[in-house]
Amino acid sequence: MASNSFINLQGKVVIITGASAGIGEATAQECARQGCQLMLHGRDTGRLQAVSAACRQLGGQNITVQTTAGDITDPAVQKEIIEETLSAFGKIDILVNNAGMMINRDPLTATREVYKQIMDTNLESVFFLTQLAIPHLIKSKGNVVNVSSIVSHTVMAPHGVRVNSVNPGSVVSLIYKRGQEALSDQQYEEFQQRQASPSVHPLGRMVLASEVADSIVFLASERASFITGQIIFVDGGRHCLGPVPQLK
Repeated sequence: MASNSFINLQGKVVIITGASAGIGEATAQECARQGCQLMLHGRDTGRLQAVSAACRQLGGQNITVQTTAGDITDPAVQKEIIEETLSAFGKIDILVNNAGMMINRDPLTATREVYKQIMDTNLESVFFLTQLAIPHLIKSKGNVVNVSSIVSHTVMAPHGVRVNSVNPGSVVSLIYKRGQEALSDQQYEEFQQRQASPSVHPLGRMVLASEVADSIVFLASERASFITGQIIFVDGGRHCLGPVPQLK
């Protein structure tokens, strides 16, 4: 992915959760190219360190990359992310709430345990990490970019803090091959073939993580200075189709 030369994030302090793979990894790398100071969070320590090393190489001597590993639903980890960012950089300019999980369950069969696990990761952790960051974002007149989260509708504009959401379609990512319902290589290949159907994604393919990252970086930049409360669909037109048909 070529660097977005029309965007200037040089020196901005950026927190990215779920940065060890997929959209978070691609966003971290683009922010490194932009010259951002980075705090990267992830659960997979090995992958997180690999992403950190790649970002240092991309950003060169102009950037510093810090990491915090752990479960984003843990309040202690949320607090550590904020405190370590402030300790290293003294401020927070941008918060990218990207960490998330996916468990496929029919509403008729979903258990309370599954529901709680999804809500804790995809909603509650986003809310409370954002809550911890808000005072510092107000000081810096920074902004929040949520990757498909309901809190994108939170109004903080009176404080000068913009909040937007990026909602991708099916992304080429490791998320489908991890967790309780990890797909086998064959299942993942079949899944990709189904997702590439124009009846699922009108553009006829899955979304690249780098394409989602481009939208995140744009919304986080001053080029989007008057954009707030928006949902940007990066889905090849999928949201226009309504319910996705079941493919045989």
